[in-house]
Amino acid sequence: MLCTMCKAREAVYTRRYSGESLCEQCLRKSIIIKVRKTIGKLKLLERDDKILFISLGREIDEPAFQVLENIESNFPEVSLEILKLESPVEYSDVPYIIRKHNKQSTKIVLPIFLDDLIAIFFRYCDTGYPDLLLKRGRLVIAGEEMENVVSPYVEVISRELGIAWGVKMAENPYLKLVWELEDDTPGALYNIYHSYERIIQ
Repeated sequence: MLCTMCKAREAVYTRRYSGESLCEQCLRKSIIIKVRKTIGKLKLLERDDKILFISLGREIDEPAFQVLENIESNFPEVSLEILKLESPVEYSDVPYIIRKHNKQSTKIVLPIFLDDLIAIFFRYCDTGYPDLLLKRGRLVIAGEEMENVVSPYVEVISRELGIAWGVKMAENPYLKLVWELEDDTPGALYNIYHSYERIIQ
């Protein structure tokens, strides 16, 4: 099957929620465009930010950083650094990591994707712990909105990034539930996301 976008290369992935079949190159390009649009729409980053990208110890984090690096390369005044954690981080560990590295002069970027966001919300519904949520791309820790801690990946499904860059995705019980839901009902994650954003306003 040929790529819907370029109509020249073989497709490697089909977005069942939209019907698009994309080759690796066009899938990568579409992810970069999505992240760029999210940054602009939610006003997550500025042209002169000092950015610290904190890896959560997952293979998927490296291509996520490459996407951000690609976008920010157009803004020479931006400072971009990466902090790599050696082992995978649980959602419950994220608030501690943020408190440890948070500086008001720095914008922290976390590789939290759409499926992570929904998984974190399911975790909250299951446990009742409001220790970590997201609101319009910004982290909310114990009810406090962290203006300088953001994720521009909240409208990207990590599975697409994993296929585009050939890396393994993280797994946990909540993520498995999210993926099963999307497999059963294509587009469910985006529908939940839009409803979630209206509820959490």
